[in-house]
Amino acid sequence: MPVRSKHLIFQLRWLLLFCNIWLGMSANLFALPIKTAILNSEEQVVGQALVYIDYVELQDMDGTAKGRLGFVNIKGGFQLFVVSDDGKQSLVGSAKNRRLYDKEGELLAHYDWTTFWSYVYAPDGTKIGEAKCIAFRGICSAGIASYLTGLLDQ
Repeated sequence: MPVRSKHLIFQLRWLLLFCNIWLGMSANLFALPIKTAILNSEEQVVGQALVYIDYVELQDMDGTAKGRLGFVNIKGGFQLFVVSDDGKQSLVGSAKNRRLYDKEGELLAHYDWTTFWSYVYAPDGTKIGEAKCIAFRGICSAGIASYLTGLLDQ
């Protein structure tokens, strides 16, 4: 019996060591957020989006936070809202049906996506910009639109 308990303790030590190593490394193994560059109509990098499953953080090129776009569950339905990162977390707009609106309900942009790219267009159809969104394309596109229209600067 004593030999068996020593063997069990030895195995438990290895298991504990393995778990500690795995937990320490696992934070670096996750793929989120997905970082993507925001391009203007001349295809110049103007900002960066950090894309998560249910929200997008939008930043200037220097890493300064501009705002966020995320899902909110209201009465069993989901809506997309845009919040500026002005210290007060002010609601500045919303997105619905591939359209971006300011808080007064005025149409600012249309957005759409393909397998890899998201595109943003002004209400008159001129291209405002694009970004490579490889996952969570709907929320990524809406976030890109809120950045490119200047909605977060209000």
